[in-house]
Amino acid sequence: IALVGDTLFIAMAGCHQIWRLDIGTGIIQPHAGSGREALYDGHLLRAAFAQPSGIASDGRKLYIADSEASAVRTVDIDPAGRVDTLVGVDLFEFGDRDGRAGHARLQHPVGIALHDGLIYVADTYNNKIKVISPSDRSCTTFLGTGSPGKDDGSNATFDEPGGLAAALGNL
Repeated sequence: IALVGDTLFIAMAGCHQIWRLDIGTGIIQPHAGSGREALYDGHLLRAAFAQPSGIASDGRKLYIADSEASAVRTVDIDPAGRVDTLVGVDLFEFGDRDGRAGHARLQHPVGIALHDGLIYVADTYNNKIKVISPSDRSCTTFLGTGSPGKDDGSNATFDEPGGLAAALGNL
């Protein structure tokens, strides 16, 4: 979930959508996603997600960890806006590769957080934390060797990392 003003945005993995709850009125409705499981960019309600799981916001956009598409997506908060892909290609196009936009590969990202203009993603099945620059759509390994484990330090290891929001407060 991500709170922006009086609106709570909710990543709905099961129905492949992003919903919004107006806290003042109690009205909840789809904000983005057609409900079809796919990676498709476009107008908010025509776009498609594949199990969106993590969600963060900078107040203008939502940033989504789209798990089954192994992608990171942006969603405009403006109801007339659109969905775009920052990193990722499509369903079943996954891996562990740093790079830009369509060349980078993630595998089942779940957690996502923003810090100092960068997007941090829990790249769950790669046992890494990746960092994405929205300005040039580059994706690089921030932490993690790729091997599962629980080691601290410069050669930190993770075992399928998930949530990130609280951890970034300590950077």
